[in-house]
Amino acid sequence: MAKSLSIITINYNNADGLRKTIESVVHQTYSDFEYIIIDGGSTDGSVEVLSGYEERLSFWVSEPDKGIYNAMNKGLKVAAGDYVLFMNSGDFLYDESVVETVFKTISPNDDLVYGDVVLKNEIIDSERIQTHPEQLPFSYLYKQTICQQSCFIKRALFDEIFYFNEDYKISADWEFLIYAIYIQKIRYRKINKLISVYDMTGVSSTQKFRAIARNERENTIETYFPLFKDDYKNLQSYSSNRFAQLKEIEGSVFLRKLVSIIFKALLIFMPKKKN
Repeated sequence: MAKSLSIITINYNNADGLRKTIESVVHQTYSDFEYIIIDGGSTDGSVEVLSGYEERLSFWVSEPDKGIYNAMNKGLKVAAGDYVLFMNSGDFLYDESVVETVFKTISPNDDLVYGDVVLKNEIIDSERIQTHPEQLPFSYLYKQTICQQSCFIKRALFDEIFYFNEDYKISADWEFLIYAIYIQKIRYRKINKLISVYDMTGVSSTQKFRAIARNERENTIETYFPLFKDDYKNLQSYSSNRFAQLKEIEGSVFLRKLVSIIFKALLIFMPKKKN
């Protein structure tokens, strides 16, 4: 029987995170969804966790895969819901009424409905809210993204547009969104609701993979938006720490005066140019 939503979780050797994710999903007040879990052949007890929740799952499998996006595509291919929500192991829904709140407002005209997300890092005990804008100018996704754990995406779009790029390790969900929104002109809508808590200790959040993500994004821009290639590189420099410092100086009267004094002092000691 078709459901209005497919929630898809991918997991690999994260049994504790998987249990946390499952608990947040199966205790939702909304029930018209199927729950799909794709495990990459874990050996840490994840399969035992899945077996313990088997009656609450619509589909699960544990077998080797070719990476994050291969696993996500596996989930998509068995999904029968009108919409899909990806909630990877370690991530969890913000509260028990999240899905019900979203589906009270969703309509067939919505291709993408998204909210906000809490970014949480339990290792360093920090969290912050990432608020997504209601309007998505190209410059926003050009530089940032909408956290996929806050996105309810119409399932049919993946058949109509494309599935996740399995050659990518980090940025295939960003590639899908930027292509869908700005080339396919899908209809999107923001709801002012915290959707999920995103685990910042995951693969895509680590310093190690930031260079990979940057290269993948540059490849997407070159493939689908070649006229903006140079603009994209310039925008990355605007995101640097040095540019942020310059913006802080520009906005502070005290810092502008301080910099002016420093430059005047330097000029005193600079050798004078001979006439």
